[in-house]
Amino acid sequence: MQLYNSLTRKKELFIPLKDKEILMYVCGITPYDTTHLGHAFTYTFFDVLYRYLIHLGYKVTYTQNVTDINDRDKDILKKAHQQHTSWNKLADFWTKKFLEDMKNLNWVMPTNYLKASKQITSMIRIIEALLKNGYAYERESNVFLDIKKVKDFGKLSKLTKEYMLIRAKEFEEDIDNPLKKNKLDITLWRAATPDQPAHIPSFKSPFGKGRPASRRGSPGGRPGWHIECSAMAISSLDEQIDIHGGGIDLIYPHHESEIAQSESATGKTPFAKYWIHTGTVLYKGKKMSKSLGNLVMVSDLLKKFSSDTIRFVLLSHNYSEPWEFREKELTTAQESLNIIKSALKIKSKKNLPLSSENSFKRINESLENNMNTPQALLKIISLANIILKENSFKNVARDQNNLRECLKILGFTI
Repeated sequence: MQLYNSLTRKKELFIPLKDKEILMYVCGITPYDTTHLGHAFTYTFFDVLYRYLIHLGYKVTYTQNVTDINDRDKDILKKAHQQHTSWNKLADFWTKKFLEDMKNLNWVMPTNYLKASKQITSMIRIIEALLKNGYAYERESNVFLDIKKVKDFGKLSKLTKEYMLIRAKEFEEDIDNPLKKNKLDITLWRAATPDQPAHIPSFKSPFGKGRPASRRGSPGGRPGWHIECSAMAISSLDEQIDIHGGGIDLIYPHHESEIAQSESATGKTPFAKYWIHTGTVLYKGKKMSKSLGNLVMVSDLLKKFSSDTIRFVLLSHNYSEPWEFREKELTTAQESLNIIKSALKIKSKKNLPLSSENSFKRINESLENNMNTPQALLKIISLANIILKENSFKNVARDQNNLRECLKILGFTI
């Protein structure tokens, strides 16, 4: 099996760290709004990858997280405050909605589905390791990773420091924090302050002890966004994992920071052997995003179209490339699914079997080639048409079973 590795920028033969065992981590949602098609595209792709690896005989342990808390004052904390509710109630509400939408798309639940707020202990453990190893420093109960201590910082994104600053600003990183040695240093722990608004939570931490007598003890605080995924991947999987995935927009700063944190804490390289990223979904010419208000909601689509129709549209696009959603794709997908359904429903009375073993093999070859789901779907439609054409002359029962098996791997409910 060949997979494109964002770390090496090339397609590579997939060889897991351990024979027949795969550890996979995918960055999950920040739950403060509803599930849109961009979310569905990423998580449906990794759902198919998960299914296919199991089909190949691997034992797969798959972790996905929920960023229900981080060091940012905006997103979930701001939204909760605006709606006069607590951050954890808002997070629980939208996490439940997300899981309902994905379940309706026939998404397989990961082995581990972790909330960041429930994993604080593992985050503190890694931060303490980074302090001990000399990669992190503490200032006024805040803790930062010194990127100048990380010799290969930037090996995933391959960005210049100048462009990193631009990207960091776009992600609202605290680059102007006066406590930092360097603007790009990674916030591992953000300390609570005396004037902190009441709606912002604070978790106990060991940082800040040994301060002047008038200010003894730790003020508590919140974990940085990036350290959360390092901690959850390591605690639920291992210090080294096979696959790390997420949207392409996370390469910098999030995934770059994860590598620096994880490898500096454990001393083991690589943290993740294969980095896999999904492309951006556009709508009406722009990236689908909450801030632009150009979202296509999964729940709205499910009112008009079947889960198989939506999944067909998502898988008809190459996972790593950007694409623009157009409503007419749903109609085209329905037409293709009707052909497939017809091929599965017919009863063959002939004795001479039709052999579609080569067709089944070719469909698998598409998935072996960097999970080329668009090509696999074309071959599935081709097999369905062959069944419909040859049914009058040959027994197509075995071919129908092959077709069902291919559809099952791709997560269809037909």
